[in-house]
Amino acid sequence: MNKEELLQELSAKISAGEVSREEVASRLAIAPAARQSRFSHFSVTKILYILGAAIVIVGIIIFVGQIWDDLGSFGRIVITLGLGLLITATGSVLLQQKPEDTIGSIFHFIGGMLIPGGAVVMLSELDPNFASLWPVAFTFGIIFAFYLLLNTIHKSPILTLFAIANGTAFMYLLVEAIIEGPFYTHKDLHAYLTMMMGICYLSLAHAFRDGWNKKLTDILYFFGSIGFFGAAFSQVFDSVFWQMLYFIIVLGGLFLSVYMKSRSILAISTLFLIAHVSFITGEYFADSLGWPISLVILGFVFIGLGYASVTINKEYISGAK
Repeated sequence: MNKEELLQELSAKISAGEVSREEVASRLAIAPAARQSRFSHFSVTKILYILGAAIVIVGIIIFVGQIWDDLGSFGRIVITLGLGLLITATGSVLLQQKPEDTIGSIFHFIGGMLIPGGAVVMLSELDPNFASLWPVAFTFGIIFAFYLLLNTIHKSPILTLFAIANGTAFMYLLVEAIIEGPFYTHKDLHAYLTMMMGICYLSLAHAFRDGWNKKLTDILYFFGSIGFFGAAFSQVFDSVFWQMLYFIIVLGGLFLSVYMKSRSILAISTLFLIAHVSFITGEYFADSLGWPISLVILGFVFIGLGYASVTINKEYISGAK
């Protein structure tokens, strides 16, 4: 059906009363304009909220820094942890009453940025000489449980984000407390833990893709991919086994990006594949006469990987959504 036939049929349906002029106008002009207006309002409002939250946090930090030496232990705890809990409670009230969709989450964002620091301040004020990481790990475990509880009540993505962040900190602190030493003396353990956390992030992103936490899927895919592929890549420098295995890992990441329909996984796995190919050629061919030829081949490989990633994104990720 060409344009003229379509217009004639539409005119006939309007004349027959099957479709009103108002319905046509609302579909073709008014509704898109309204959607654009709402989108513009939403964007400006969100930018103002984010800027306001950032200014509040910076202002609190500067204010606390100016009066820190004049405060006693109780005052320091109140102005950090106490203020964070008060702002979080305000956010919960706003989420419950819902005067506006976003403002409650903004208050929770401010509170969530203050509570962990306030908890550490409380620990240092109660016991300035504590040498073990167990109290810190235990404290972050409580904060993690606190946000899980809040999230069961409000079901808000910002609360899920802080639960994940504090849960991640709890896991790292717990492992470091168990091994009783800094991570840099246990590099392999740190790498394996980071790979595990990356897998957890990717699993959560996949689970959240159709629920009320779907706003978090992209950020979880991104950080999960960075954590997993980055930690695995750190193992290739001293192990031939990992040098071979890593090819399988990053190629698996390309297939995973198609399955999960994630551009983040696609981009990051492609970048780490390029990094690994560069490392292998430099490690084994840099001193040989074939090094210039290897560079030429490597350049074409990069071009091919770029084309492949674009094709995968177009055919299996963007086109499949």
